[in-house]
Amino acid sequence: MPTPATSPTTPRSDLSRLSLADVQAFLTLLDTLHVSRAAIRLGVGQPQLSARLARLRRLTGDTLFVRAAGGVVPTATALSLEAPARELLLQADHFLAPPPRFDPQRAEGELHLAAPDYLDPMLLPRLAGRLRQLAPDIRLTVHPLTDDQDYAEKLADGRLDLVIANWPDPPAQLHRLPIMDDELVVMMGSHHPLADRPLTAAAYFQAQHAAPTAMRPGLRSTVDTLLARAGHTRRIALEFPVFSVIPYVLTQTDLLLTTGQRFTQFFASSLPVKVLPLPVALPPLQYCLLWHARARREAPVRWLREQIVACIGPTVTPQRGPAG
Repeated sequence: MPTPATSPTTPRSDLSRLSLADVQAFLTLLDTLHVSRAAIRLGVGQPQLSARLARLRRLTGDTLFVRAAGGVVPTATALSLEAPARELLLQADHFLAPPPRFDPQRAEGELHLAAPDYLDPMLLPRLAGRLRQLAPDIRLTVHPLTDDQDYAEKLADGRLDLVIANWPDPPAQLHRLPIMDDELVVMMGSHHPLADRPLTAAAYFQAQHAAPTAMRPGLRSTVDTLLARAGHTRRIALEFPVFSVIPYVLTQTDLLLTTGQRFTQFFASSLPVKVLPLPVALPPLQYCLLWHARARREAPVRWLREQIVACIGPTVTPQRGPAG
């Protein structure tokens, strides 16, 4: 027979009146069937034990135990409450237990990281090598940063574990760990007319530029946002969706790429490109790890954060959102 739905007038249990200490006292007396022995096992006096049992009697509407020769015996109600009482304490132990020790060599499962492809040359090879060595049975899926994803929502519901971003104002409810500052520089093909002389601000703004495709129509890149705050705009002739391909484009064009100095190191050693200081005073790019409060106690996610920091730079104190 179906259980009737609770109506607005149906009385509900007041959990604020239920104490785990009272439940523990109930089970201890059920195990010993002797008041003084139960009190000794609990480390309390008999009056305290009696007070705990009295509260449970009021809540259940049953005497729970009756006196008998040599101790007490449980009532039928008390016996019916034994299983749920033990389950309640077991779940409380699980709730309060510290997270289990994480052993990456034995761990299995999948972790999800969203990151800009700007970081691919400097991070992913090292991170992949580190994970293959330290956690061979963990699968890492790296997701691109695109305009059709709500990263805060995906972090909250577990579809993503970590996001690396250089957004000026990430969602306040997320935990944030700064992991890298990268000075802005200008990269161009070695054949570029500006490659063999100091780059001036006038020449920089007169030149044509390449830039990553904006995540959303009308959205400025981080570099353009910083330039706008300084009162400048640049002439963008090419937007390309894959950041790490733009250096190859520079070898065949007269375009400039404004990017982080760390990003240019890989390409400057393998392509005919030249890297010059940015002739405009702008703050460095700042990259952060973002995660949701739900992952605070998840050992695999915490471990992955540590590996990313080890691959990029020194540990920095996390900055927490209001979620705690």
